[in-house]
Parts: sequence; structure tokens; C-alpha cells
Amino acid sequence: MLEINYPDKILAGVNQSYTLVSDEGTPDGSISIDGTALHHRVIPLGPPKGEPSGTPVMKYKVSFFIPDGSAGKSLRLSFRAGESAFDDEKEISND
Repeated sequence: MLEINYPDKILAGVNQSYTLVSDEGTPDGSISIDGTALHHRVIPLGPPKGEPSGTPVMKYKVSFFIPDGSAGKSLRLSFRAGESAFDDEKEISND
């Protein structure tokens, strides 16, 4: 399982921080705007609240910056953890 929680509206010119949940290890992947890769960090946060001790389910945070002037372009998130994958694209807006 690999889940990413991110908003419907993606804003240009601001730092972004999304939560990932995986039970198959640390997610690895890429973030790009119209095919141009963005620098990002994946930070381990620990198990979600309510998970039993020793659970393989872990939360992570991915953070990155969407530059000004990106409105109207497509943001693509593509991550993999074990056998699970997440690949989605959304348009960036100014407001």
C-alpha cells in the first residue's frame, strides 16, 4: 500500500508538504513540472497514530517548492514503495 494525501488545488510560488503512508518501506520517486524534475525530500515521520507496536505502516512527508510562474503547468507526482506505486498529475494554479 502506498497512499499520498495532497490537495485538489496546487498553488505556484509556495512550499508544498504532502503526507505519504506506506507499509512497503520508504517511498522513492520523482516530482516534476511539465517534465522538469523538482528537488524534493522524503522525511520519515513514524507510524500513524493508533497503529500497533511493530507495525510496518509508516508515515512520511515529501516537501518541495513550486516556483512562481508555474501556473497552468502540470505537476506530476510519481512514487513507488515495494510493489505499490502512485502516479498522478494535476494542474498548478495561481489562486
